[in-house]
Amino acid sequence: MIWDNPKILLALLALPFMALFLVFEWRGRKKSCDLYASPSFFEKLTSRRQRAGIFSRICVILAYAFLIPALAGPRWGIVSRKVEEKSSSVMIAMDVSASMFCEDIKPTRFKASIAKIKYLLSLLGAERFGIVGFAGKAFTICPLTSDISSVRMLLDEISVGEISYPGTNIAEALSKAAESFAGYANSRAIILLTDGENLQGDPSKIVKNLSGIKVFIIGVGTPEGEPIPVKDETGKVTGYKKDENGETVISRRDETLLLQIANSTEGRYYPFDEANRDIEQIAEAVNSMDKDFMGDSFSSSMEKKYYIPLAAALFFMLADFLLPFITLKKTFLDNLPPVVLFLIFIAAPPASRAESIGLSLGDSIEISRGNKAFKNKDFFKAETYYRKVLKKKASPDIYYNLGNTYYFMQKNDDADKNYKKAETFRNPKLEEDLFYNMANNCYRKGDMDGAISFYRGVLSKDPVSSDALHNLELALRKKSEKKGSEKKDNEENKKDGSMSKDDMQRALNLLDDMEKKSTKKQEKQKMPAVKKDW
Repeated sequence: MIWDNPKILLALLALPFMALFLVFEWRGRKKSCDLYASPSFFEKLTSRRQRAGIFSRICVILAYAFLIPALAGPRWGIVSRKVEEKSSSVMIAMDVSASMFCEDIKPTRFKASIAKIKYLLSLLGAERFGIVGFAGKAFTICPLTSDISSVRMLLDEISVGEISYPGTNIAEALSKAAESFAGYANSRAIILLTDGENLQGDPSKIVKNLSGIKVFIIGVGTPEGEPIPVKDETGKVTGYKKDENGETVISRRDETLLLQIANSTEGRYYPFDEANRDIEQIAEAVNSMDKDFMGDSFSSSMEKKYYIPLAAALFFMLADFLLPFITLKKTFLDNLPPVVLFLIFIAAPPASRAESIGLSLGDSIEISRGNKAFKNKDFFKAETYYRKVLKKKASPDIYYNLGNTYYFMQKNDDADKNYKKAETFRNPKLEEDLFYNMANNCYRKGDMDGAISFYRGVLSKDPVSSDALHNLELALRKKSEKKGSEKKDNEENKKDGSMSKDDMQRALNLLDDMEKKSTKKQEKQKMPAVKKDW
């Protein structure tokens, strides 16, 4: 016999002390009763028989004596079981380009991504994992393996700038990860961690070849972005990366591309979440996929027998509970009135929500009427009821309901005012729905920047909100189309005018520079020449 938790058995040392205490307690009580009346007369005065107390104390001691071994977890008898080994195939595509040095995600984008991958390995320990690192090119760092310790060891060896080809090529990373799934048909997933700034390749062409492979993406970084630091060999920042015009490069998270890739592969896109809700949702999605059969294995172990002493402990606990009723001289009907009163007490309804926020009964009735009118789409009547209550007491819920009423009445400015008043209360339970409706109101007004900001606010509360993600993609697309149309208008306006003397002189100077550069001999380059190397 072995024990799962043998240290718990030390609690049995208290058993003799417990027995002595109950014996002395019983004798002391009996001696006190004998001072006032004989045992036969005292028994007539009470509703319980004296022997019931002895049996009750014995039941307590025996219940304790069996409960402790049950908690210790006894095992005996060898049991062999046939186990089918099934697992998923997960390739992790890790961005190791220079932009992952940015510190808008602490400590850096790269280190925060490594921490997320390690957390994922702890959640999906029974799966097969592989790692692809990519910058301007993609390389397989670790092929698919079920040896999690090796994967962890290789993760610790990866560093930013390890791949000497500059830039960011998401398309090649997806293609390289897909090549690793040869021989696996069902459960295939790619987890892509990147800031989304694709500088080489066309991911839209590669996505068409990812049939049956789901791509889950974590957008690392922030929409505001940060300059890309340049570090020396000691890791000290010596400056910031410049573009060909000598201006400091700001690396931002490109959500538009990442959303397109995720939607095209039936995967999901998640903004970076410090609470790791993004990784937990990905783990649930991978667990729900069909697993690949890997073979049969046999495992032998000693069978758990905790239920035997536990059953004995429960028997004596039940006996101790029932003894007072069995030895009771009164009938069940004598105890019925207090039982009925107890049931009425626990069934009493709690205070209403209107009372909990300080509203009177009349105000709660007005709110109820307003809610009913809102459901019946009688928005003018709902507005009247909500305004009556607001004259007496301000509440974020009522401002929120009034904002929704104005939204359906097409009064977008009034809706915006009431939503902002509800926001001032900083009610955490209401913020997610409030931000979502504020975003929809901004979208209707044509304020794409406001809509994008509030949709991101929803995602900060719930990173897996599918409605917010979908609407965010629409807002980003609408904003980019608006910018494109403005740029086209500007170009058409430029075409209407003729070339000035200054413009002609600049063009001639540019042609002279091009002729001078073409005459120079070019040295052979080991790396591909790219304008954007981050």
